Amino acid sequence: MSSVNTNIAAMAAVRSLSTISQDMGKTQQRIETSLRISKANDDPAVFSISQSMRADLKGMSAVKDSLAFGKSALTVARDAATNISNELATLRQTVTQGQQQGLDVAQINNQITNALENIDAYARTATFNGVNLLTAGVAGVPGVDGTNLNVVRDISGTATAITGTNSTSAGLGIAGLTASTGARKLDFGATLAPALGENLSVTIGGRTKIFEFNDGSATLTAQPNATTDVYDVQFTAADSPLTMVSKLINTMQENGVNASLSSAGELIISGASTALTTSITGATAGVVPGGTEAIAAVAGAIDLMGTRLSNLGANLRQVEGLQNFTSQLNDSIKEGLGSLVDADLAEESARLTSLQTKQQLATQSLSIANQQSQSLLSLFR
Repeated sequence: MSSVNTNIAAMAAVRSLSTISQDMGKTQQRIETSLRISKANDDPAVFSISQSMRADLKGMSAVKDSLAFGKSALTVARDAATNISNELATLRQTVTQGQQQGLDVAQINNQITNALENIDAYARTATFNGVNLLTAGVAGVPGVDGTNLNVVRDISGTATAITGTNSTSAGLGIAGLTASTGARKLDFGATLAPALGENLSVTIGGRTKIFEFNDGSATLTAQPNATTDVYDVQFTAADSPLTMVSKLINTMQENGVNASLSSAGELIISGASTALTTSITGATAGVVPGGTEAIAAVAGAIDLMGTRLSNLGANLRQVEGLQNFTSQLNDSIKEGLGSLVDADLAEESARLTSLQTKQQLATQSLSIANQQSQSLLSLFR
């Protein structure tokens, strides 16, 4: 039926043209944004997932910043600790020379003092953005806001805690060292058998530190006060006497005491004005023989600094590994996000060309449909 009131062909052409225009708008938006899904109504489920992935990427950016800060702080501490270790090696040479007769002792002591000042300078200046890992417990260090470091390692906020140490000359137990500085030792006999409640007490610089063996079955018998610190040395029933001694040395080193095991199997405790007593079964407190006291003090400091330098290196390696992993994970998430929401521009370009052709055809079809009513007029002429 032909009618001037209802042009069915024109209505169909208009619907087709409207659909094509909508598709062209979507295609143009994808080309402009380079995204297949840029709004929630494009694909609600995929858009929700993509937003979560974008949030993860933002969190990962913060993790990368934290790891970069941690690496820088650890690198500064490592370099300073390396210089301290090198200075201790030179100091050992100087102290050993001080035991030789005929040398100017005053000159030797002056060299020792200069070396100790260098060690303190290295430790005090190992500061990165307010963090100094080598001056824990040292007051009045300019520019230092903290001596511990927490490095965020994942987007859940889990942090790696790095505890600072006192690696100044005082923290290494060699403050005030001279060529004739004394040291104390602990000799171990055949009856060595450390037991619950037995302890070792060492006094350095007027402060006493008591290290008491404890297996967790009872409270410590020693009590701290204004001039005394008490530390527990944890052990188990399966530990041998040698293992318990090793745990004792580790606990002492962790708490700033220059303690080490000599080649003769003696526990050497170095530091100025050191006093030593013990209740450990089979252990006897004594004095390091004259002429080797200062050397033993420096040797203990070298061992202690070696342990701390090793810990810094391990922490730095861990942070570097986390940096590499975080970078790889970041790339993987970006790749996954792209596969979900990125538009295929080659495909969209082909679709746009197709839609433009369809639009031209639909426009032509609408024009033809509109001309049908005009042809009706010829019937009435």
